[in-house]
Amino acid sequence: MSAHLQREIERLKKKILSISARVEAAIQDAVRSLKNRDPALAEKVIEGDAEIDRIEVEMEEDCLKVLALYQPVAADLRYVVAVLKINNDLERIGD
Repeated sequence: MSAHLQREIERLKKKILSISARVEAAIQDAVRSLKNRDPALAEKVIEGDAEIDRIEVEMEEDCLKVLALYQPVAADLRYVVAVLKINNDLERIGD
């Protein structure tokens, strides 16, 4: 595997962990806003959805760029495809 592909895969790993953390925080805040009947916190969660959506689009573009430029095979290809699917699922959960 080329050094460039390895670097891009590491970057994808960091970004998918970042969006995962944002979605997890949004879920926790949403539950807390319901539990405490806090409309301000609920509004904060709703406003944060735009950032999650932006990151999801950026991640999808990054994955497609990796597929087009480096043409990964075997485990690398499966990893990039998995990131695409997980990314989409996380965005939907974040809604």
